[in-house]
Amino acid sequence: MSVRQVFYDLLDELEHEGPKDTDEIFAKVQTHYGIRHQCYINMSLAAGKQDVLDVIHSFPDEFVRVYKTKLYFVDPVMHTALIGIKPVDWHERRRNDPAAEKIFTAAAEFGISDTGMTIPLVCRGNQAAMFSINVDMGPGEWARYRKEVIGELQVLATYLHSARQERAQDSVVVDLTARESEVLTWTAAGKSYWEISMILGISERTVRFFMTNARQKLGVVTNSQAVALAVSKGIIPL
Repeated sequence: MSVRQVFYDLLDELEHEGPKDTDEIFAKVQTHYGIRHQCYINMSLAAGKQDVLDVIHSFPDEFVRVYKTKLYFVDPVMHTALIGIKPVDWHERRRNDPAAEKIFTAAAEFGISDTGMTIPLVCRGNQAAMFSINVDMGPGEWARYRKEVIGELQVLATYLHSARQERAQDSVVVDLTARESEVLTWTAAGKSYWEISMILGISERTVRFFMTNARQKLGVVTNSQAVALAVSKGIIPL
C-alpha cells in the first residue's frame, strides 16, 4: 500500500470513526510515516496558566519527566508553537537559535535527534494544541522527508485533534447549577474569589464551595481546566 493511500485511509477513519479509537490511529500514523516519536498535546491557557487537558505520546517516560521539570519553560520550539501558526522545524531552530541547543543536547542523551517538527493546531477559547514528530534520519534526508509529508501530517493532526476533543467532551456529563455556572463565568473573566463574592453577594467561602463542586462535576483538578472545558462545551460563554 502506498503512503498516499495510507493517508486517505487514515483520513477516512478519522472522518467516519470520529473519537472512537484515536490511540490506534495515532499508532498507525507513527508506523506508516516512519516516525520514531510523536506527541499530541492540548493545553488550557486560562488565567495565565498552562494546564494539560489531554496528551498522548510515544517519547520515553524518563525524557518526558526531565523535559517537564527542567526544559519545558526554556524550550524555544514550544514557545514559538504556542504563539505561531506555522510548523516549527526543530533542526532549523537549533541551527538558528542558540537557546535551543540546551534542549536538543539533553534530548540526545535519550536518543532523540533534532530532526523533527511541531505543528500548532487551531483551538477555541483559551486553549493551545500541537502535534510533534521526531524521525531518525540525517538533516538532508529530513529536509526531503519534511517536504513530502508535512501537508499530510498537518491534515491528519487537525483531524486527530478534533476527534480527541470530541471524545473528551462526550465522556463528560455535566449538570452545573446556576450558581456554579456564574462562578465559573466570573472566574473565566479573571475575577478572584473575593471579587466574585462581592459581585454575587455571597461569602468567599461559598464561592470556593461552588468552584469545588464545578471542578468535580467537570472531572478536572484546577480552575483553569474547569474554565477551558466549560467554554469548550458551551456551558459558559467566551
